[in-house]
Amino acid sequence: MTGVATSQTADNQVLNGQVQLGNITASQPLDVTSVTDQTTATTTATGNAVTAAADSGSLDVQSTQSMQGTATASTELDVESGGSAGEVALTTAATGNTGEADDLAGAPLTGDLQQSTGPGAVTASSVINAGDGETGDLTVDTQAIGNTQGVAVDASTADVGVTQTSTASTTSNSDVTLGYTGGDGEFAASAVSNNVTATGLDGASQTLTLNQSMTGGMTQAAQFVAVGQAQTADNAASASANNISVSNDGGPLDVTAVQNNQGYVRGQAESTAYAFGTSTATANGVGNSAIYGETGGTITLNSTQLNGGAGIEAISSSGGSAGYDLASTSTAMGNAVTGYACSACGGVMNITSSQSNTADVSASAAIPYAGVAGTARSATSIATAVGNSATFYVSKPSN
Repeated sequence: MTGVATSQTADNQVLNGQVQLGNITASQPLDVTSVTDQTTATTTATGNAVTAAADSGSLDVQSTQSMQGTATASTELDVESGGSAGEVALTTAATGNTGEADDLAGAPLTGDLQQSTGPGAVTASSVINAGDGETGDLTVDTQAIGNTQGVAVDASTADVGVTQTSTASTTSNSDVTLGYTGGDGEFAASAVSNNVTATGLDGASQTLTLNQSMTGGMTQAAQFVAVGQAQTADNAASASANNISVSNDGGPLDVTAVQNNQGYVRGQAESTAYAFGTSTATANGVGNSAIYGETGGTITLNSTQLNGGAGIEAISSSGGSAGYDLASTSTAMGNAVTGYACSACGGVMNITSSQSNTADVSASAAIPYAGVAGTARSATSIATAVGNSATFYVSKPSN
């Protein structure tokens, strides 16, 4: 238990207990010869899911979720030689535990929310085999999440504790081979072992106690894109062991957060295109990441981030033979925290932050070839590696 105060007199109460011991598997193979309009597929595998919400009266939520089996989601699209899949949209998501606790009635929200995943792995994969085929606009989204919890309150108070532990490996993998696309290609792979998102609206205030621990083998997002000809190909891979995002509009925001990662983290995005208009590869890897925003009053933050384990890596590569613009960007961080308040709203900050990183942090960005068979207008490569990053500011909102 987190020790957060709970309401014994809430108008609405939810007591939730979920245990998943077996494996969860969802898969879709698609074989396409010729599609004139569109090809879409959504593949999801989820261990435990709970939503508790009230639009009348106060709400108290006591929830425990345990996912011990594996969660595996996979999507494969095969386009025959000379065939077309039309416009393509593939979504693949594997999740251990997902929860949502919302009070949008202008009444208090209280809760103690606990999630654990492991030892079973959480794995999402997307594959497109169309080396001699074509598509129109193309979107591929591949996502793996160990634990994710959302909290929202509107015009009232939230006093909530969240505890997340992961002993699982959480991986997202995408592999795309495509002959031709005359449209925009958007490719995204993401992996997060523990995630918390909390939102306060319309004068709300929040008191949050957040604990995240990742001791599994790895958190990895890897995506490989090979295209013969593409107008636009954007390849992005992002991996984060622990992630927190908190925003509040109105009353005070008070957060105590501890994030601990002892697993390996890798974000990898690699692209090649023979002929291209724009081709980008962006890779991000971070052990512990957090952002806290207050746009109404005072923010009080006590943040502790600990990162160890086998290291943090971000690897990006973007190559092309003939075309216009190539870009390769990689960012690797052990710990990263941002907190801000609104100066135009009378915002005040009270921040206590501690960061410790004992792991190696590595960022690599490459453009292995540009204009080999012709010309390229531009080639841009950026690699950034940071052990600990902390940013806190009070400023006027930009319009």
